Amino acid sequence: MNQITVVPARDPSLEDQLSAEAAEVLRQTMDLALQCHHAKDWEQAAMLYQVVLRLLPEHADANHNLGAILVEQGSPLEAIPFFQRALQANPRGYHYWVSLVDALMLANEYALATDILEDARRAGLAGDAAGELVERLVAHAAQKKASVRIGREPPAKLKDEITRLYNEEKFNEVVTLGRKLVKQFPASNLGYKSLGAALMRLGQREKAEPYMLKVLERDPTDIDILSNYGLLLAARGELVQAEVLLRRALHKAPGFMQAWFNLGIVMRGQARLEAAERAYRSALEIEGHNVGVLLNYSLLLTEMNRFIEAEQCIRKAIALKPDLVNAYVGLGILLKDQGHMHESIAALRQAIEVDPQDPSAHSTLLFVINCIPEMDPYERFAAYQEFNRRFAEPFHKHWRAHTNDRSTARRLRVGYVAPVFRTHSCVMFLEPLLAQHDHERVELFAYAEQYELEDVVTDRYRTYFEHWRDTKGISDDQLAALIRHDQIDVLIDIAGQTRGHRLGAFARKPAPVSLHWLDSGYTTGLTAIDYYLTDAATAPVGCESLFSETPWRLPRAAFVYRPLGYPGEVNALPALERGYVTFGTLTRAMRLNQRLIAAWARLLNQVPNSHLAINSNNFSHPQTRELWLQRFEDLGIARERLEIGYQSPPWDVLRGMDIALDCFPQNSGTTLLESLYMGLPFVTLAGTPSMGTLGASVLTGLGRPEWIAHSEDEYVDKLVALASDLPALATIRAGLRQEMQASAVMDESGFARDVEDAYFAMFQKWAETHPEGARP
Repeated sequence: MNQITVVPARDPSLEDQLSAEAAEVLRQTMDLALQCHHAKDWEQAAMLYQVVLRLLPEHADANHNLGAILVEQGSPLEAIPFFQRALQANPRGYHYWVSLVDALMLANEYALATDILEDARRAGLAGDAAGELVERLVAHAAQKKASVRIGREPPAKLKDEITRLYNEEKFNEVVTLGRKLVKQFPASNLGYKSLGAALMRLGQREKAEPYMLKVLERDPTDIDILSNYGLLLAARGELVQAEVLLRRALHKAPGFMQAWFNLGIVMRGQARLEAAERAYRSALEIEGHNVGVLLNYSLLLTEMNRFIEAEQCIRKAIALKPDLVNAYVGLGILLKDQGHMHESIAALRQAIEVDPQDPSAHSTLLFVINCIPEMDPYERFAAYQEFNRRFAEPFHKHWRAHTNDRSTARRLRVGYVAPVFRTHSCVMFLEPLLAQHDHERVELFAYAEQYELEDVVTDRYRTYFEHWRDTKGISDDQLAALIRHDQIDVLIDIAGQTRGHRLGAFARKPAPVSLHWLDSGYTTGLTAIDYYLTDAATAPVGCESLFSETPWRLPRAAFVYRPLGYPGEVNALPALERGYVTFGTLTRAMRLNQRLIAAWARLLNQVPNSHLAINSNNFSHPQTRELWLQRFEDLGIARERLEIGYQSPPWDVLRGMDIALDCFPQNSGTTLLESLYMGLPFVTLAGTPSMGTLGASVLTGLGRPEWIAHSEDEYVDKLVALASDLPALATIRAGLRQEMQASAVMDESGFARDVEDAYFAMFQKWAETHPEGARP
């Protein structure tokens, strides 16, 4: 049964191209066409849609609905051009994608339908809709038959030997023996299958692919190859094709554990979390002690904020295999998300003990130690220096001289390296800079490490760059070579020590000038990176010894803020109606250390009847909420005064708050700007520049240094003072958004000029201090 539906929506932006009279004719004609369409008067409806298209040839809905009529009349091939024109007019019309794929399947064009469905997924087609179409593709593929193979099979002794080598993870030896089998027994699939699987495990996907395709050509139903090739396609980002292959394997062998496991990976990659859970649970029903499945299932449960189940799962994996570094890293992340920071550090140090050369364990540890109140700043910085010693310094001896044109009387070639060119909190800070860049001064290159799905925000980002480089799946050496080939003058890291960073490429010094900006709020630890782009509040004069880079202080602010979407108007102060003050935060649990919540408990005790709201996805599960309610009760705060949970988007939550709370020693980030924009003042406790000065930077840029505290007592006292004068607090609320819009933190064009001036000054300094041919 086809899935094509009539689309009644209108696009006012297209109608605006017409005169008022013509637009009214179009609306009336479209309404009448829809009436005829629903009444199944195909001939009359088609004629009316054609009238609409004569007025406006790119009208997406008229094109789509004409295609729908052709499908109903049994002509799916003739419908395809109409669906394509609808998509050209509106690539985000997800129902248009469904109709196009459905028409292709009705026309028996299954291979093309699979490719188009992959495009639809990348454009944002909902997982459930894509999954239903995949099931139909699988049903078709199941009809394929294996071709006849005639020839000798290897003796049992060789089969046993290659199986043993693979199970012992001696993949290089598997490759050697697999090549011999291909030569001696070319009609057998065993050599090809072994080569494909082993090369995949060695990370050589391009070499593995031809061997897998050879087997599929001979036998389209081989479940091992369907599973392995599905995983290969998933790693390449072709998630629909991967799902089709994996479901084909499971259609033939429902008890094939590895296919369920791989399907879980693919579903998680599509952000279809419930489908991923079903796949992992199916795998565990078949093989309950598989460490890989347990580990991946635990990571999925962590993403779903089901922390207690996730911890049980990952500890079971560790019990089965105590030397698995990824399990300890996963446990560290899980404990961090629950606010158990010391336990998280212990798990991450165990990961490093298991494998001292695993960079992800070190990076995660660096992120977590910024949340420990009692840690000495120089001890914290020493951990960053250790990362540099292990993972960056070995490449210094390979640095080569840069041959870039040294003139600044030209456009600089500027490269941004980031994993977050999609919907992410960084968009509120990165996009305004990119949107305001002067392209007569700078030529922009994006190096996009997209470890998550691209979306409509990615589409916007692409418009800001002259050059877009996809870097997922390429090595640090390859990325550094690409940057050098592009002759980048100034290279900017946006990730720091966060997931998806490419600091390994920066360690190879691929550009004359490199800097870190924005994401982590602190140093990267790499001496290969020249500058940390900041301001005087974030990196006060005298703190230079806590940075591997040289702080480059912008004159007014370290960033600008642009709200994501429209949050609505600022409301009146809730306390005036309720009779009590509500303090609140949108922070994650990792920032809520015992010292901080003790300060908040003291604040609540000093402000009678006040309430505290904590809103974050870390608190979405009832068991987690109960743990935090108990922590505050242990400090004497009744749970009736606490509002802990999760609601998104946060604007209505902020409307219910009177005063925002910043965290320490690691300050909050994006949520501070969101709070200010909704009229909520906050007080920050300025600490050391290891993510402890972000609040001070925001308030300095805003022009409100009086809200910066320098001790815990002062922090509590300033908040009490704000809560004690409701008329003044109401006045602040009413004017804070306008105050913010007039400040440096929302001056987009001014900030872009400051940043460009900094880039030119950095490059000029390099040109003056590095003779031609000199190594960095």
